[in-house]
Amino acid sequence: MSGVLYILDTEVPKLLARQQAQREEELGQSQRHILALQEEIEELERENRLHSQQEAMLKEEVRKMERMQKREGVDMTYLKNVILKLLETGEVEALLPVIGMLLQFSPEEIQKCHQAYHSSTEVPPSPSNDAPGSTARSLFSRFSFS
Repeated sequence: MSGVLYILDTEVPKLLARQQAQREEELGQSQRHILALQEEIEELERENRLHSQQEAMLKEEVRKMERMQKREGVDMTYLKNVILKLLETGEVEALLPVIGMLLQFSPEEIQKCHQAYHSSTEVPPSPSNDAPGSTARSLFSRFSFS
């Protein structure tokens, strides 16, 4: 019986040590696999963000091309008359949407026009505005023709 106890005392710890070493090796492999998967996820997320940016750029380019194509069919005489009316009367709020539609302005371009108009109306009138024959609302008064 003492021989069996001797074997149990010496062989069982060796067996348990081998099992523990094998488990630690499996754990290390699993951890390396997890890290590799996390890196792959990060790379795929970067690619996804890049694709989203490219998609947004392409959509904007398509919208720009559609606006350009629509501009090709604009009646230039009508556009000329609308611009003249705008310059003569200064009715920006009424005529800017018409010009924007004819020229297929983007929402950003419409906003820039509105901002430019509102900032120019905040400028104090120049002495040329008081000249005979000029109307207070005419946009021609903002230009000097020499």
